[in-house]
Formats: sequence, structure tokens, C-alpha cells
Amino acid sequence: MTPEADETNGHRRRRKLTLLVTVWAVLAAAMILLARQNLSVPGLYYDEAVFAGMAKDFITGNVHGEHMPDHQVVRLAGRPFPLFIQTYLGALKSWMLIPAFRIFGPTVAVLRATTLFWSLIALLLLMLGIWRWLGLATALIAGALLAFDPTYFFLSVLDWGVVVPSLVCRCACLYFAVRWNQQSKLRDAFFVGLFAGLGFFNKADFAVILIAVGVAALFCSWRSIVASIGSYSVALSLAGLGFVIGSGPMLLLKIPRILMLTAFAPPPGELVVKLHALGSMYDGSYFYRLMNVGGLFERMHETPTSARDGLGLALIIAVVVFVVIKIRSRQDEHTEGAMAFLVLATALVTLGVMVLPYAARIHHMVLVFPLPQLLIGTVSAALWQIKEMGQSSRRPIRTPVFIGLLILLASQLRMIQKTEQLIQQTGGRGRWSESLDAFCRENRSRSDLTIVSLDWGFNEQLMFLTDEPQLAERFWGFDQRLPVMPTGPHYLYLVHPPKYSEFRYDQAYLNAAQKSGQKVQIEPHFDRENEIAFYVIRFPPQ
Repeated sequence: MTPEADETNGHRRRRKLTLLVTVWAVLAAAMILLARQNLSVPGLYYDEAVFAGMAKDFITGNVHGEHMPDHQVVRLAGRPFPLFIQTYLGALKSWMLIPAFRIFGPTVAVLRATTLFWSLIALLLLMLGIWRWLGLATALIAGALLAFDPTYFFLSVLDWGVVVPSLVCRCACLYFAVRWNQQSKLRDAFFVGLFAGLGFFNKADFAVILIAVGVAALFCSWRSIVASIGSYSVALSLAGLGFVIGSGPMLLLKIPRILMLTAFAPPPGELVVKLHALGSMYDGSYFYRLMNVGGLFERMHETPTSARDGLGLALIIAVVVFVVIKIRSRQDEHTEGAMAFLVLATALVTLGVMVLPYAARIHHMVLVFPLPQLLIGTVSAALWQIKEMGQSSRRPIRTPVFIGLLILLASQLRMIQKTEQLIQQTGGRGRWSESLDAFCRENRSRSDLTIVSLDWGFNEQLMFLTDEPQLAERFWGFDQRLPVMPTGPHYLYLVHPPKYSEFRYDQAYLNAAQKSGQKVQIEPHFDRENEIAFYVIRFPPQ
């Protein structure tokens, strides 16, 4: 290749990179504008708060309560550095929050803005990796579809089940794997292994992705993989080293316990719950349903919702088109191989989630992301650039592809808007209610109080949003004989209304307080719709 050709290719590549980054910036700006209200509503959720609370503990050096059972910290510079949130959850997200909390302070707005920042980094890594692998058109289409997917959008702000750190690791793995394949640089192999290990450390269900993608790659490219094993032995060793470094604490400390937990039989009817969750992920209604019932998973699908997006339908169409393309052989081998890999990997990840015990929530279903968006983008770009046709013949294909993508994006944005309207109207219902945040602000500096959580859903928010009260989450140690609680005036007991109670212990105390002949104050706290979000039980001075 001549120097002039090199210069021309370099200039063309820089222009494409500039366009990609510009589109990413536009998508990022749009997501930020759409997510502004979520920095304050809905209220802070228990599973959001636990990661933020342990990051806050390290920043302040002060722990004024007890986090969830199975959490683990190590002392670093005399402060409690988070290591594990639960047996199968590493504290990677807490680590990702610490710098922002150190600079801007530990608040709900900073927590959610930081979560969104990392989600946008994942989106950028994804688009860069796809551009290198499958071209600019596929990167732009898949990036837009992912950015405006309602599930991805709301998890990007209201992250629970630690989806965002997992997405960062997935997208980083893709980016460095493509670079490694194209440039054969050993550092890229190491980074592939490192981010795969960090993804597994973040949450053990990352193993589903690693296994599914590995099997799909082996099935689609086994000849080239077998032929290149010897020449890539050093790179594979470095990738393995990176994985061990990234996942080290999980591998060394938690694997036996995780295997024991997954050995338990799943609850009856779990497959039906999973299918409901999968369907509402693909039609974009999951978060609307979740917010509509205040976090009551068992009631999410009792009420139909009129709004839907078209991701599931688009995925089905993409698979059908792939089969037609494969039969008619209209694409180059590279594109057809990529589509075959994406179809198989999507199917295997979905199957893995279906058979994984207790993996029934949206943060499990979304393990398949961004594969559906990438498959749709790849098929759309292939149809747009289809070979063996003249320009005049392409136009009838390009028009429906363009219109179809616009309709899909519009349906996604409509679902986001509908969900945002519900959140703004209610301020969060039940377990997402902003009224608990207000209670925490009112009592943030009350060192004279001891606040006791008698059910799941209070304590982690209290630990993050207050500084001075003494806190206790007693119900973890309850059995059938409930202990007698102190009745001093400085004790406040938090309980749910009956429909939001998780373990039901709080209902026994609430019923006893209501029937008691003593002077007991039961204070309801209301949400924006004048519905009771929770009760505070207190005993006045004798």
C-alpha cells in the first residue's frame, strides 16, 4: 500500500471515529436529559443503598449500623474497605462510587449520576468495539438501540442487582477482545481476562455469559481456534492471569459457598416468573410494571399495560432475516459468521438464565444485553449494504429498514416517557417511595434516636442517608418467637403496610401495637398519592 493510500485510510478512519464519538455524545446527552428527574425520584431502593452505604463507610470512616448478612470488609488506611456485599456479590460497584463520593459527597444524586456515568462508559466501549469488529453502521445502530432501551436506561440510573458494573465489564471485554484479534497485542489479551474476572467478581452469574459466549465462539469458529491455540499460548496465559487477578477474591473465598447455594431447588413456578420477566424486558415494560406496584414482584404482571416497545419483535425479525441471508448467501463470510455467533450466544445466555436457580429478576434477564441490540444492528447494516444488487434495487430494502429502526427507537422512547411520568406522579410507590428519603433527612442528625428496622427495605437507606442515629436491623435473627422490643421514647420502629411486608415479622409488631392498651404512637408516612408508604412506631415518655 502506498503512503498516499495509508494517509487516505487514516483520514477516513479518523473521520469515522469522530462521527462515532459525536453520536455517542448525542446519545449520552439525551440519556442525561431524560434521567434528570431520577436523581431525586423515585426514592432510594434498598439494593441501591447497600453498595452506596459501604462506599460511604469507607469515605467517612464511620459505620453507624450493620449491613446485610454475609457482607465483608477489610481494613484499609484504618477504614472499612468493602470487599463483598453478599456471598455472590463483590463490592466492585462500591469501588466505582468511592471516587465520586470523595469528590462530590455521598448523596443520592451523586450515586445515580455516577451510575449513569459508568453506563455511558459501557456504551462507548461497546460502540468502539463494534466499530472495529463490524463497522460504523452497526455500531451506531446498536448503540442507539441500547441507549434508549427502557431496561438499559432505567438500570443505568436506578441500578440494582449491580447491572452497570457487569455491563462495563462485558463491553470492555468485547472492545479488548476485538483489539486483541486485530492487533495481537498482549496487553489486550490481559485486559480481556481482567475485565472478565472483574465481571465474575462483581456477581457470580457472570459465569453464564462467559460459558455461553465461549461455547458460541467455539461452535462457530472451532477450526481457527484450534489452529491458533499454539501461536496464542502466551496471550492466553496472560488472559488467564488477568482473570485470576480480577476474580481472585471470589475464586479464593466464595466458590464453595456459591455452589452450595445454587444446589438448592428453585421455588415452584420460577420458570413462569422468568418468562414474565423475559417478556417484559423485551417489550420494555418491566420498570413501568415494577414502579406501578411499588416493587411487589409477585404482582407485576397482574395488571396489563398498553405501552410496549418493539425490541422483541425486532429480534425475531433479525433472526428470520439472518436465516434468509444464510440460505441465499448474500453476505461475506465475516458478517455471516458474526451473525451466527450472535444468534447462538443470545440463545445460550437466555438458556443459561432460564436454568440458573433463583435468577428471576430483570438484572438476571439483562445478562443477554447487548447481544440482541448487536444482532439487530448487524442485520440492519447487512440489509442496508447488501451485495449483488444495484443501487436502484437497494432502495426498496433500505426504506423499510430505516423506517423500522425509527419506529423501534420511537417505541423505546415512548416507554421511557410513560415510565418517567408514572415515577414523577407517584414519587415512587411502596419500596421505592421517596417518603422514606424524607424521613431520613428529618432524622439525619438525631444522635438521640435508635431506629430499628423490623422488615427488609429500610436499614440500608437509613445507613446511607443518615449520620447520627443508632441503627439496627433486627429481623435477620428472628424466628417464630419474636423478642420483646425496648419501649423507651428514643426508639423508633419502622414497619411496612401489610402489602409491602417481606418477612411479615413487622406485621406482628404492628398488630400488637395497634391492640396494645399502652400509649403507643403509630405514625403513618404518606407518598404523593396519599397512600401509606410505611409506619413509625414509637413509645412516648411514661
